[in-house]
Amino acid sequence: MSDVLWRRLRYMLSPQMDLYASLARRVSGRSVLEVGFGTGAGTLQLVPHARNVTAIESDPEAVAFVRQMWPYQADWQQSDILDYRPGEVFEAVIMVEVLEHIKDYNRALDNVVSCLVRGGKLYMTARNRNADLRRNELHEREWTAQELSDALGRHFTRVSLWDYTLERELFTDTHSTPLIAVAERPT
Repeated sequence: MSDVLWRRLRYMLSPQMDLYASLARRVSGRSVLEVGFGTGAGTLQLVPHARNVTAIESDPEAVAFVRQMWPYQADWQQSDILDYRPGEVFEAVIMVEVLEHIKDYNRALDNVVSCLVRGGKLYMTARNRNADLRRNELHEREWTAQELSDALGRHFTRVSLWDYTLERELFTDTHSTPLIAVAERPT
C-alpha cells in the first residue's frame, strides 16, 4: 500500500521536482533567494547545493509549516517581494510559478533586480498562455513566451527561455509550459 502512496506523491510533485533538480545544478555554490516557496519542498532541493538559501513567502501558514517541518534547512522568512528589503544581495533569485500571481509585477521585478548582485541571475517560471490550457483564475496574467521575454527585458539583460532541464534553449514562439526564463541583472 505505501508504495502506491509514494508513487502518487512522486507523480504529483515530479514536474517541479525535476525543475528544482535542474535549478540546483545552476545555483551550486551561490547565495540564493527563493521567492514564494509554498511548501518548501523545492527549496529543500536547493539547500545541499547552494552556499546559502533565504526563502520568502507571503503566506504566514506556509511559513509556519516550513519552520516546523524543516526549521534549519533554509532561512525561512515571511515577506512579500513587493516589500522585501534584504540585508544582503544574492547571486541568484528563483521564482517558480509566482510572478503571474502578483498584480504589480513590474514593481516586483524592480525589487528582484535590487536583490541581485551585478550579473546575478533570475530563474523563473510562468505558465505559457499559448499552451492550450484553460486560464487559471488565480493568475493576474499569463504570458506568451514573447510577452514574458519582453517583460523581463525591461528589467534585465540576456533574457533566455529554456526547457525544464535548463539544457535546451527555446524560442519565443514555444508553446511549452511552464515558460522557464533566465535573466541576468545588468552589470
